[in-house]
Amino acid sequence: MFQLTAIFNKNNLTDVLQELSDRQIPGATITDVIGKGAFAYDSVSDKAAFDENVMLLIIVPDETIKESAKEAIRANTQDISASSGKMWVTKVLEVERIRTGDTDEAAISPTQKVKHLLHDDFFTHEDTPSS
Repeated sequence: MFQLTAIFNKNNLTDVLQELSDRQIPGATITDVIGKGAFAYDSVSDKAAFDENVMLLIIVPDETIKESAKEAIRANTQDISASSGKMWVTKVLEVERIRTGDTDEAAISPTQKVKHLLHDDFFTHEDTPSS
């Protein structure tokens, strides 16, 4: 299992989530973040210049789904300008769904039909790795 972490412009979030849904990759944790790939300090305003982004976390069971998720993110965030974002992968040793005690792949698979609801420009999924 892998955790895919991606930080990118929040304007791309809806498109990324739609593409992940189209590829049947359920579940995501989304956090608003600020940051800068190359730290920039504006001496005139005496402030650091940070971008408003989102951080997306997805747990996937195997290499194939990991690559599909990366391509979904890349296809919707990559452009010719700087600051398209970053993504990285970490191995996940164990996952447990707290409510049921399911572990590993059973814990990241939906236990019921996944509903797609649009709330404030975010898709949410019921009973997924993020719930």
